[in-house]
Amino acid sequence: MASYSTKAFLILGRINISRSRLQNATNRATYVSVLSMNSPTGNRASCRYQVGVPRTEKMPVDQDWTAVYPSAAPFRPNAVPLPVRMGYPIKGGVAPDKKANLELIKIPNFLHLTPAAIKKHCEALKPFCTEWPLALDTDAKCDEHFPIKVQTTHFVSAGPSLRNPSARIVHLKNYDYAMYLLTVLYHESWKIEGWEAEKTVADMEEYSWENSPSQRNLLDTLTRMKVVEEEGGEEVRQQLLGQAEVQEYKDSVTRLKNEGENEDTLLQYKEAVKKVLKL
Repeated sequence: MASYSTKAFLILGRINISRSRLQNATNRATYVSVLSMNSPTGNRASCRYQVGVPRTEKMPVDQDWTAVYPSAAPFRPNAVPLPVRMGYPIKGGVAPDKKANLELIKIPNFLHLTPAAIKKHCEALKPFCTEWPLALDTDAKCDEHFPIKVQTTHFVSAGPSLRNPSARIVHLKNYDYAMYLLTVLYHESWKIEGWEAEKTVADMEEYSWENSPSQRNLLDTLTRMKVVEEEGGEEVRQQLLGQAEVQEYKDSVTRLKNEGENEDTLLQYKEAVKKVLKL
């Protein structure tokens, strides 16, 4: 009798355990289905993202352009407030707009090399630049501007070995390269390219009065005023160029050409012309 009752209790326990497991599984399935119905991924089609205003419409007029393009970068249509168009015209119309234009992205641009950016770079490099010396005619000036020193170390060692570790430190290779580099720079500085001979007076950085039309015209005028014979032409030319009035006229013309026309330079030129022509 006891064995039957024990079997009955075991069967009832197994039935209850299986029923509780089934109930938990159905609850878990219901929970998962409810979660999937209420999840935001189910309404993915209804989500709309509002497009922001382009950066070009928010840019101030007096902004720092070097902060927009600090270095070389591809063309960005939302950062360049210019109506740029490029490409093949569609059906005889205008070229495509800058937005999503691969032709503008492919080519290199120079938006980072504006005058303001170049001025900033020059100001940053100026403290590291020194004025080039006019002449290195003494050893003191050479040591001051271009100190090239060769150091040699002599030492005496005492020990059980003839091999001293300090003897292995040799910089002879660096010395040979320095001498080679100085030799190359010296000889390269005397070379003149073909395009340098084509430089005209209009390409000069500063105006030079020597052998200029102004000098020739002045000497011709002064020579006619003195009615000089042709035999002593070179001597008379040197005498005329050495006069104080001619030197003052030379300085006024040079300043007028280099600085431009203003009240001061024009007044100086006027007075120099009156003196040289004795008006």
